[in-house]
Amino acid sequence: MGFERLKGKNAIVFGGGGRIGTSVARCFYENGASVFLIDRNEEKLQAFAKTLPDPNRCRYLAQSIDTESDAEALSDWVDTQMSVPDILINCPAYISRAPFLSLPIEEFDKQMHTNVRLLLLVSKVIVRKMAKAKKGKIINLASIGGVRPEKEHLAHCAAKAAVIAASKVMALELAEFNIQVNVVAPGPTETVPFSSPFYATHPEILKRIEENTPLGRIGHPEDHTGLLLFLASEESDWITGQVILSDGGLTLR
Repeated sequence: MGFERLKGKNAIVFGGGGRIGTSVARCFYENGASVFLIDRNEEKLQAFAKTLPDPNRCRYLAQSIDTESDAEALSDWVDTQMSVPDILINCPAYISRAPFLSLPIEEFDKQMHTNVRLLLLVSKVIVRKMAKAKKGKIINLASIGGVRPEKEHLAHCAAKAAVIAASKVMALELAEFNIQVNVVAPGPTETVPFSSPFYATHPEILKRIEENTPLGRIGHPEDHTGLLLFLASEESDWITGQVILSDGGLTLR
């Protein structure tokens, strides 16, 4: 299989400024792909791009994708950057915690907007291009919260469950275009939420998560990249509509 399993492929990473986004972009780049990052945080995108030796194989769009007009502008940008997108990684993320009885409905709306609506907006414009080429790989990032309940995370669990359900329907409908759609559902991972003031003042919660995880720790962003690489490569052409947990065994308990 060699060390360039994505050689010549164009990979779009939506949410590319986050820790998982940059980790998968680096992995794909190292495996021969050209990577195209989309994120509203231009500073993070610039910083990441400067770490790669070939600037022609890493480009980015610093823009929010909140409306259909934004999505159409994204479509135009993609047309200027590549002949056809081969891979789409959707990993926009927003999470907060609140007990159900004190959960503001606006907070619920924000999580559904970021985690579900934006994913669908971006996917629609990219899928149209993949469908014309009769090939494509889409991997949507969900969470173990989408398959099991977590206290004080109603909005998060609902949003990630919606990502999983939407992905399965996409897999059914897009199979005729030779587009595979799968879901990776990480367990707790070292991303922005775990550096928040909440965990700084409640270290016992983080410790409890680590103790409950059979592999003894929370995840690193790089723990998920091998799985994402496999699902983005031709090795997974017979796999679609699947939800794969990457959680250190946490859901076994």
